Amino acid sequence: MDIPLSIHLIIHCSLAIFSGYLAGRYFKKMALGILVGFCAGFLIDLDHVLEYFLVYGLSFNLSYFLQGRQFLVSDHIYLWFHAWEYVAVFILAGLVIKKNEIVKTILITIAFAMAVHLLTDTVINKVPLKFYTLSYRASRDFSAPRLMSANGYQENLKLKMQLGL
Repeated sequence: MDIPLSIHLIIHCSLAIFSGYLAGRYFKKMALGILVGFCAGFLIDLDHVLEYFLVYGLSFNLSYFLQGRQFLVSDHIYLWFHAWEYVAVFILAGLVIKKNEIVKTILITIAFAMAVHLLTDTVINKVPLKFYTLSYRASRDFSAPRLMSANGYQENLKLKMQLGL
């Protein structure tokens, strides 16, 4: 599904708020659910910013960032926050917490909103679920050529040539 970045972000933002709303209704803590859902389900994408700075240092070019040049230049895909492992950890921590309902709400809402984000990215980016595990990406040395389909990587190479990278 090739959609513009703006639509991709609107989908994530909307689903993050909706995830928080659902969790807030379930735990009867609406404002907390929406806030945590937004933070976990939308701000998970801050790892794209982290990758940008790891590649380019502290200088920032919005156009380069929006083009995803950090991935093209480095030929690596780290996505430190996009990981099912975190979802599992937050669920387990939420299940262990028995007495503090607020902490439990936060942990389970984080897990739910992250899971919705990862599922959405899986569909939009046409990648298998395992792509969004740190263990899978690490087993491929975070290497874009080893993580992407042959066709997907060929598209990346064409884009690199178009951008003069």
